[in-house]
Amino acid sequence: MQDACKALETLARLAEGPADEAKLTAAIQEIRSLTKGKPEAAHLEEELKVWQTKLPVILKEPIGRKGMAKHARFWAERLKNG
Repeated sequence: MQDACKALETLARLAEGPADEAKLTAAIQEIRSLTKGKPEAAHLEEELKVWQTKLPVILKEPIGRKGMAKHARFWAERLKNG
């Protein structure tokens, strides 16, 4: 899960910066592959699906990017702490 935490932190940095949709999609896919089948990440999987589906809308507004970054950091901490 340590790799998933690092990937979530990377996603948070990408979301806050000028990263394009392709980079964020790749980061989300990486996290999904790292957490697939892990029961402790079941709720995270749901959020990742939503992010992937609504990514174009999230990226249009700075508040969307900030929210995504905040949630990614939340999930990284949650996975670290069990």
